[in-house]
Amino acid sequence: MLVSHRKKFIFTKTKKTAGTSVESVFEPYCLPEGTWKQTHYTPERISADGIIGYRGVGGQKANWWNHMSAELIRKRVGDKIWNEYFKFTVIRNPFDKLVSGFNMHWSHIRQQNFSQKFKTMTKRFVGRAGPIELVKGNNEIERFRSWIRAGGMVSDREIYMIDGKVCLDHFIRYENLENGVREVMLRLDVDPSGCVIPKFKSNFRKSRTPIVEYYDAETEAIVRRLYAWELNFFNYDLK
Repeated sequence: MLVSHRKKFIFTKTKKTAGTSVESVFEPYCLPEGTWKQTHYTPERISADGIIGYRGVGGQKANWWNHMSAELIRKRVGDKIWNEYFKFTVIRNPFDKLVSGFNMHWSHIRQQNFSQKFKTMTKRFVGRAGPIELVKGNNEIERFRSWIRAGGMVSDREIYMIDGKVCLDHFIRYENLENGVREVMLRLDVDPSGCVIPKFKSNFRKSRTPIVEYYDAETEAIVRRLYAWELNFFNYDLK
């Protein structure tokens, strides 16, 4: 998440939407001029120019972090700043987002060491395993469907909703990311001509299988039920 006092904007970070890449574009306006350097992970950074939330792995304690809810950001910046600043995020078709989310979680399972694998087996045995730990199948599509049936999901409504209502001013669409970022830059009176969106976390999904082929009737119905609001509000569908 980002807060820029110089350009008066707030960026809330959704999951599996190239959020880190978008943060990288707008981070310079949250720090004193000339001090920003591009990094994948970053500590929490607070200055008179703005705030960059902690972005990394592990149990780092911070007052500001990457996937903070909109409600908590509003509470900490205060109503005056929240109401005055331009607030935006990135959204993505749930059908596409879930495939990306599955591949990220599955890559972590595949990289487990012996101790971690034993812990996963124990959790299955005692009935405490999560959806990704219950995955079965002989190929990627079978495993993905198994994950969805087991309750796998990527949920982040709290990033752009408060009390069940949309609380942001603008949504960049993942499928039109470059144009969306440039549009926001122009709105913030920032020259977009030299904008280059870096690519972070783009190596989880190797397959080029069309998204529609990941779903059967059952898993499609599950997603339509769980993400009915997003599909309707943002006019997304399985295609």
